[in-house]
Amino acid sequence: MWFPRSLLSSLVVLQVLLGLGSAQFTVVGPGHPLRATVGQDVVLPCHLSPRLDARSLEIRWIRHEISETVHHYRDGEDQYGDQMEEYVGRTELPRDGLPSGRLDLQIVGLRPSDDGQYVCTVQGADLYREATVDLEVTATGSVLHLSLEAYEDGGVRVLCRSAGWYPQPEVLWRDAGGQRVPSVSQRSSADERGLFEFEDVIVVTGKGPGNWSCVVRNSRLSQEQESSLHISAPFFHDARPWMAALGVFFVLWVVFVVLSAYLFWRKVLQSRELAWRKFLLPQNPDVVTLDPTTAHPCLVLSEDCRSVRWGGAYENKPINPDRFTTWACVLGREGFTEGRHCWVVEVEGMVGGFSCWAFGVARKSVEKKGKLEMTPEEGVWGLQNWDWKFEALTSPRTPLSSFLVPSRICVCVDCTEGLVTFINADSGAEIFTFPPAPFDGEIRPWFWVERKRTQLCIGGSSS
Repeated sequence: MWFPRSLLSSLVVLQVLLGLGSAQFTVVGPGHPLRATVGQDVVLPCHLSPRLDARSLEIRWIRHEISETVHHYRDGEDQYGDQMEEYVGRTELPRDGLPSGRLDLQIVGLRPSDDGQYVCTVQGADLYREATVDLEVTATGSVLHLSLEAYEDGGVRVLCRSAGWYPQPEVLWRDAGGQRVPSVSQRSSADERGLFEFEDVIVVTGKGPGNWSCVVRNSRLSQEQESSLHISAPFFHDARPWMAALGVFFVLWVVFVVLSAYLFWRKVLQSRELAWRKFLLPQNPDVVTLDPTTAHPCLVLSEDCRSVRWGGAYENKPINPDRFTTWACVLGREGFTEGRHCWVVEVEGMVGGFSCWAFGVARKSVEKKGKLEMTPEEGVWGLQNWDWKFEALTSPRTPLSSFLVPSRICVCVDCTEGLVTFINADSGAEIFTFPPAPFDGEIRPWFWVERKRTQLCIGGSSS
């Protein structure tokens, strides 16, 4: 039987529409959990099988646990009326994939709260199909920090702490022989972003001198982060009064010897002719201010952008590629690619001891979202004070004198020679100079502070 060509074409179209109405397709997900890191963008894959044109269908992504809408597409448009508040401005259904049956959902700026199961649903006139997508959100926290807290029960109380983990990590201790040691105290909590911070404590007795290790495991990444602390026998004491007195005498004697040596060498240094000081300590230091668009959400900047301190609370600041989101850092507005530059940084509040601060210079392109290794290889040249440890941020770290840490330090940069020098702004004595190295692009002033007891201020005249 012969049919006109126009009639035959109409029958083909009708057959396709009937096929859609008869639900002759399925919705397919990835079939395995997706894993992504906090702060990254992620695409949740989903498609029709066979790959039909999905532009005329109603597509809705929902959270499985609470059955609320993450993204809604209908009648060729995105529908935002019923979208969950926490996803507003963060989702997109790419239109270029719809003609080939791709229903992918993009989520930007991943948060811990995005963790969980999503459902990709497709609805037509008389059909409903769905597929599930499991999203596992992860975050690796800051470098583990070990410290001796106090004497307790004839031993030494050792604390391990870190922040910025997701999900909640597993913490364990190993003694000098590699055997697991139980904790005596554990504390863990989530911050405003949902990232976990913890403090874990053990008590090391006199029978256990050697290297003690704190190990933190991220179960989803099958990764471990470990930090060790060497505890020598003189740290241990018992309850006998004469032993305690001897320990106090020994500590005072060490302090006296070190302080005497420091004062002697300070006098020697001051007596030398420092011809280079005229260059390194100019009468008019560079004007340096802080760039708020790079500041970590927990940092508080002064109105004139000349000082920074740790605020503690996570402020809701606009996310941009230049903002630090893992480490509590901020860059200066001024960038340098040539010439010689110098400015003074004053440490106000707690300068040494159990303060936690660092400053220097960093590449403009330094890592801001993930783990930051504070070394020249990663684009950071600086000094750091962290719980009685005053050191240069070399790899490995270079210990500096932790007694009488300067409160006013000059940061001096020679872009031509690739030199970074730190100088005591009061005495003119050189603190540390990094080996020459090319900066590979623009560098900026860099600051890091993580405790409320300290504030870093830019300014003051060198003497």
